[in-house]
Amino acid sequence: KRVEAEVTKRLAAAAAANSPVDGDIGQNNNDNNDIDKLYSDKSKQPRRFPSSIKSFATGAAIVSKRDFLTRFDYGIPMPPSKREGESDPGKDDVLLLYGSDRALPDDHPTSPVYHDHRHAAAADGSPLPHLSAAAATANCSGLNVIFTDNHGDVHQCTAIVGNYESYHIQRWLRMNPSKGYSKLDPHLPLHPVGRGLQTNGQDKFSAPEDKYALQNQELLIAYFERLEGTLAELRPLARECAGGDNTVVVMVCNTGQSDLLVNFICSAEARGFGDVVREK
Repeated sequence: KRVEAEVTKRLAAAAAANSPVDGDIGQNNNDNNDIDKLYSDKSKQPRRFPSSIKSFATGAAIVSKRDFLTRFDYGIPMPPSKREGESDPGKDDVLLLYGSDRALPDDHPTSPVYHDHRHAAAADGSPLPHLSAAAATANCSGLNVIFTDNHGDVHQCTAIVGNYESYHIQRWLRMNPSKGYSKLDPHLPLHPVGRGLQTNGQDKFSAPEDKYALQNQELLIAYFERLEGTLAELRPLARECAGGDNTVVVMVCNTGQSDLLVNFICSAEARGFGDVVREK
């Protein structure tokens, strides 16, 4: 009802603004009659998306990426940097899809859903509304965020499928998995691949060989055998380090990165953060 009321209001304003002037009465009346007829029949209103996908794309809006990531900060870096005023060409904005009429913003309940007839002659139809992150998501009770990029050597497409919800992104590439992954071949069909497969055919997340699996099992046995003793040794240390807020931040470091850990400790001590390191 809110969407329909807003449509009626805007149509009335548009009809008043497009009142014919002398000499153009006949032509303008015909144009306005066509528009009125189009909008009086809701089944013929030009929606941005067909009803066949309205369960996940009933409308859309554009939001500044800087504004969006500032409001919904998940710790993701924003290239090229976070310095104010820098641009990320082709990726400066966020495309927001609405999956329900109730999720539409109060201040713009129709522009995300319907084409504006005043822009109907434009090659790309009416533009999507550009909203603030706060306004665009004011009525969203849930928000799924997808981070993606278009690599230079991949003519990438993105498909959103209405189905049982999955929090994993399927990845398909034009490669031949039966002959060992090779470089992209535009003549091959799309095949499902793992997230670690690169476009040059190298797989960064291949399954471990049997010998490594056995080694990991031995390490896991050692871990469980020593778990209780290790926890008993660490509990008094943790209580002493926790401080007034009873909180301890544990940072795990691989042996290969130990030099960086030592450098961090030395840098912290040099800057007067004496409580970072407590010698025992």
